Amino acid sequence: MTKSKTWTDRFRTPAEAVGESARQTIRMGWNARLTRMIRMVVLLLPRYANHRGPRADAVFLALAAIVGVLGALGVQLFFDLIDLANDFLVVRPMRLEVFSGRWIVVPLLTGGSLSLAAWIMRRFGNGYDGLNVPDVSHAVTHHGGRIPARMSLAKSVASAVTIGGGGSAGSEGPVAVLGAAMASLFGRPLRLRAERVKVLVGAGAAAGISATFGAPLAGAFFALEEILRSSSTTAFAPVVVASVVAYASSQALFSADAPFPDALTYGYTFYREVFVFFPLLGVVCGLAGGFFVRLEDRVARARWRRRTPPRLLPFLGGIAIGLILVAGQGFLTSRGHFTIDFDGLANLTWEVLALLAIGKIVATVLTLNVGGSGGVLAPSLVTGAMIGTSLALLLEKVFPGVPLTPGTYALAGMGSLVAATTGAPITSILIVFEITDDHAMILPLMLSVVLAVTVRRMMTHENLYSAWLTRTGRTVQDSRPRETGEWMAVGPRSD
Repeated sequence: MTKSKTWTDRFRTPAEAVGESARQTIRMGWNARLTRMIRMVVLLLPRYANHRGPRADAVFLALAAIVGVLGALGVQLFFDLIDLANDFLVVRPMRLEVFSGRWIVVPLLTGGSLSLAAWIMRRFGNGYDGLNVPDVSHAVTHHGGRIPARMSLAKSVASAVTIGGGGSAGSEGPVAVLGAAMASLFGRPLRLRAERVKVLVGAGAAAGISATFGAPLAGAFFALEEILRSSSTTAFAPVVVASVVAYASSQALFSADAPFPDALTYGYTFYREVFVFFPLLGVVCGLAGGFFVRLEDRVARARWRRRTPPRLLPFLGGIAIGLILVAGQGFLTSRGHFTIDFDGLANLTWEVLALLAIGKIVATVLTLNVGGSGGVLAPSLVTGAMIGTSLALLLEKVFPGVPLTPGTYALAGMGSLVAATTGAPITSILIVFEITDDHAMILPLMLSVVLAVTVRRMMTHENLYSAWLTRTGRTVQDSRPRETGEWMAVGPRSD
């Protein structure tokens, strides 16, 4: 049965019909060629990245750029999930006004949120505490960069519920894990070599940090210090590309807000501050970092965690965390969007700031050990700002004739405590510099960071990341000589 002619076909001459048939044949041929080219690019070009040489490296950089875009998308989805959790778990229930008084409502809501987060990990994360940065580093070292997708997704959802529900945890850990998991899922089907997949995983973690804090340099060095523990050229270039692309994508596609929209230019007044006051700040932050690490390790090993029923522990712990948050008068709550009110901190007394810093450390330790999920970098930044401001206000009383800027000490305290707790000094310096854009802070920041790490190592050789690996019986050994210590390595020491 022949196809009926259209109205226009009836008026075509035989020659026109033959010409149209030829054009259709040519179009079909070009479509087939285009399909073959796309198939070759999609399937064969990634395999070409397994080769060695400049051309293969260029192809691999293109894959790293794709990972950067995926990381930016993952960060945006994660923060949307935090906002959604905060709306349903905190904002709407507080409007019901079933109970009167924040001392009752906030602890109950926080307990319920942590119970939900713990249930998510039990139900969808195989009962595991949740993937974190040390787990990603361990996967890169021992499993070829293979990261389980289901557990990483459960980690992201549980972290969003924890942070949105009021738990004291950061978003950098979940976004680093999410970016690394997306890179792992992207690289494995392409049949890349294990070395290439590992670098892609590090690039995904860098993309997550970069898009979260708006700090591409810090994101890149975070991946090099904590995930890959390598600064080789083969790892450096893809990680930097993914970090930069993630930052540009988040700014262009989602109009991401920077933690501090306006540049902070506090600086310092006298060189005596660099020689005396900032080293003192480094020592204080090192002591606080050692206290943070030891407290977290002791709580994680405490017997009462094992004796308390698993379904009751998150709720009771959440109530305790909620009481601490209420007592903090809003200074200990972030809801996932990292920002610090420097002027508000400077209006408090140094005694109150010291108590707030201790409260933030205790709340973070409880959150991570009673069923909550999240990172430690953002809480360390907030606690460091409190410690720095407290020390500046105390020094103003001791030396009333010396004009000091509390914001300067807050910034230096942020980087110092992060370096002490995570063992990543380069990342700490860069993240403070990038989120503040204060060039005058480099000199005091570098000095205080180095001293903070040194003092913390005198108290304990572990940091928050390596302590987790030690408790779980795993190690991440660095291939470089041992005398480099933990400046570019994560893992327990034997000395």
